[in-house]
Formats: sequence, C-alpha cells, structure tokens
Amino acid sequence: MHETSIVNSIMRTLEMEFNEEKRNKMTEIHLKVGILSNIEPRLLQNAYSASQMMHPEYKNVTLSIESTPIKIKCDFCGETTMVQNYRFLCDTCERPSKNIIQGEEMLIHKVAFAD
Repeated sequence: MHETSIVNSIMRTLEMEFNEEKRNKMTEIHLKVGILSNIEPRLLQNAYSASQMMHPEYKNVTLSIESTPIKIKCDFCGETTMVQNYRFLCDTCERPSKNIIQGEEMLIHKVAFAD
C-alpha cells in the first residue's frame, strides 16, 4: 500500500518545515488530492490513522482530504475546461486536449495550529 509511504512523506515534510514546538500545536493537515493522482483518499485516511499509533505526536492531528477535479487547458483556444466523465474535450472549441492543469496533484494545502 503506497499510501503508507505517502503518509510518512507528509510527516517528514512537516518535520522539516516546522520545529517541534510548532508541530506540537498542530491540529489539522489539509491535503488536496487529484482524481488522477492514483491515491485513494479512504486508504490514505486509513494509513494516517495507523501512523498515528506509531507517532503519538500526531494523535490529536486530523487529516482532511479534498479531492480535486480534472481541469485541462486547450492547446488551440487557451480555454480552461473542467473534465466531465473523463472526456478530455475543450468546452469552447470541442477539440481534445491532454494538457492537464489540475487533477494529478497531491499537495499539503494547509496546516492548522492551536493558538
């Protein structure tokens, strides 16, 4: 399950970004996960719950996952289109596009801290 290694990577990133005092005030981690990222939010949430047992400093930190839809930018007319039903066609000129600008990402979007 590659979600476990993703959770470990998230924790390493937070440990590099914030000192221990700041991490102890962490209350929530917000992720944006694209539909095409090959990451299953439910499995990522399960992996995070399991990791909390091994990392007690995260036991009170909630993981929130937002799924981001697929967006493409047309190479011909430059318009941005939200992809529906995996049809990679521009809404304006109806030409196909493989220029994905959203939907493949996995980002730590926001980290919340107690005051």
